[in-house]
Amino acid sequence: MKDHLLKNPSFHYYNSDQNNKRIIICIHGYGQRAEIFKILSNKLSQFAILSIDLPFHGSSNSNHNIHLLWSDLKVYLEKELFHEINLIGYSIGSRLATFFYSQAPQLFKEIYLIAPDGIAKNPIFPIVTHTFVSPFFRFAMSNQKVIHNTLTYLTNMKLIKRSLFQFASKSLGSPQESEKVANTWIALKDTQLENKKLLTILAQHNTKLYLLVGQKDKIITVRKVNDVARKLPNDQIIYFDANHSQVFIESIQWITEKKTSQM
Repeated sequence: MKDHLLKNPSFHYYNSDQNNKRIIICIHGYGQRAEIFKILSNKLSQFAILSIDLPFHGSSNSNHNIHLLWSDLKVYLEKELFHEINLIGYSIGSRLATFFYSQAPQLFKEIYLIAPDGIAKNPIFPIVTHTFVSPFFRFAMSNQKVIHNTLTYLTNMKLIKRSLFQFASKSLGSPQESEKVANTWIALKDTQLENKKLLTILAQHNTKLYLLVGQKDKIITVRKVNDVARKLPNDQIIYFDANHSQVFIESIQWITEKKTSQM
């Protein structure tokens, strides 16, 4: 990591340090690291790439308070006087991307949300991350037997699909991973933003939001993003013949080509 963004940054990040006055801020998905967006800095030399680790990801020095994280980031963005600031969020990283945008929408030109959790509403998220419930959620996630029995019950009751059961079982395969999920979700509890409010802010500030969705994605399905997709211009909804992992690769290529064509 290059620790030149701020004297004492409150978060772990990858920074391409290209001294450009146009920047793309990137937030990765669950289980990834900031360095995953290094590929973007190799392809878009015209932009500085600032990729930020999610809470409880990457460096152990990362700040888990998203409000302090935003405070530091805002200082940096305003100090550098960028001519253009863009956002990319992938999966659960889309929650943090839209949170950043909602805090200072006037700063951002374009937002790219890939397989966007948060746009696709998860009814469980606001319940388990609630202040009074989160301690019980954290405790339950530390018990592998409770996790397995709960997932099995939800699947048998057809409250979640088999594909989601398999994804969750893989993600929660050890006490460490289960605890990481709980901690990450709880850290992001204040990123919840109603889609209607997001669309209103976008319209007020003339910000372009691009949704990039995998048609074979069984985690963030096409249906789950339709609430927002049908309210955006057709050219801002991009569909790929891809699953949840593949859509990230396809989207990065598409964004690269789009930003290059704007030069």
